[in-house]
Amino acid sequence: MITKIGLGVSFFDTRFGGVYRGRQVLCIGRNGSGKSLLSYHFSNQGLIDGDKVLLLSGTLAKDVVILGESYGMHFANAVQTEQLMLLEYAGLFGAKESISSNIMLPPEAFVELQGIIESHSISRVVLDSVLPWVAIQPVTRLTEHIYSFIHALDRLGVTTLMTLPKPLSNASFALKKQMEDIVPVVVTMDHQNGSDRTLRVSKYMGEAHGISQPIPIMIAPGKGLVLEAEQRQERDSKDKEGVASNAAEGRSSFSFVPPKEGAAPLSETSKKEIKGPIRFSDIIR
Repeated sequence: MITKIGLGVSFFDTRFGGVYRGRQVLCIGRNGSGKSLLSYHFSNQGLIDGDKVLLLSGTLAKDVVILGESYGMHFANAVQTEQLMLLEYAGLFGAKESISSNIMLPPEAFVELQGIIESHSISRVVLDSVLPWVAIQPVTRLTEHIYSFIHALDRLGVTTLMTLPKPLSNASFALKKQMEDIVPVVVTMDHQNGSDRTLRVSKYMGEAHGISQPIPIMIAPGKGLVLEAEQRQERDSKDKEGVASNAAEGRSSFSFVPPKEGAAPLSETSKKEIKGPIRFSDIIR
């Protein structure tokens, strides 16, 4: 039976109903495009659904908690209750070089990962980035290796989100193509100097319509990834409310109407000729 679970990004889940349970999602993008933030959304949705989540990253675990909390994700509490496990590549496998120089992780690394997933009943896994698992030499072995790696994840029964840097060389383009061919859902993220952000669903197995068109997005404090149109609409609405509030505060709650000529005096004060600015303390008794 085919079932789906939420990716954790509302506009994506509304359109596609989530991602395939027990399968993989690949997120490709240049540095700063929001790949890691997407993986935090995916992890947070797992926490909401009651899943146990493993997030393996090149970022310090303490920093992941701080970043997640800044976008409204309750990572700190989830780490304390062990619903969320944060592991660092360098600390776990002693593979600090693998993140920067594309050196592949040793074979025993996957065995250790498998042990963690099974012993802690992990349902969702984030590999941010997946590069240390699949960057092998020579390239002629790439197809066989990626096929083996993806099917190993399938056998573990976990739903996995993998991030991959934007390719810059022939070898990295070949790697990207091989990954896109075998993974059922592929998302591409981009930006221009921190603005004009887009998310594009470049592949969604079983979907022929409504994909490939870039979706304008923004990164909002306390929210994370949101539609640009919705964020701008919310901002405009708040601006209008602020203008209306300021206008209301500027209006007086009463008005002073001087007595008409010939009318009976209201008090001794009213008989006096009023010169200069009105003193409201003389009027209000």
